[in-house]
Amino acid sequence: MLLETLEKQLSLHKSLLQLAHLKTDAIKQNNMDNLNKIVREEQKHVGAITILEKRRMGESDETVSDILPSLPPDEQKHVECIRDELIGVLLQLKEVNALNFELVEQSFQFVQLQLDLLAPPDAGTYAPDGDDVRPASGPLFDSKV
Repeated sequence: MLLETLEKQLSLHKSLLQLAHLKTDAIKQNNMDNLNKIVREEQKHVGAITILEKRRMGESDETVSDILPSLPPDEQKHVECIRDELIGVLLQLKEVNALNFELVEQSFQFVQLQLDLLAPPDAGTYAPDGDDVRPASGPLFDSKV
């Protein structure tokens, strides 16, 4: 049962890694529709992975490394291989997600810069009654007292 669960988790994580790469491309191309579809698909994957992890933890509260010595030698090697491959996929996923975060952050900074350039430098605000309130342009201290 452990072996089957780990294989399913590995498969889902590999698929999640592919989605992360697709997300990178969508961010680079500024394709928001595709990005939204990818994020929804990722959420489904994460939900399935969570269910599998709960199932695995339901069998035993121990980690895979703790369980390994109690397995038969042939199954032990297979589980070790899957565990190692899963760790590799998770590290790649972490790197791609960090890249995606940086790309989104840069896009946000670019948009913020564009908005700052479009806004007038001395823009006023509106008072609660709708009147335009502009900063005082005269001296702050009136010496005619």
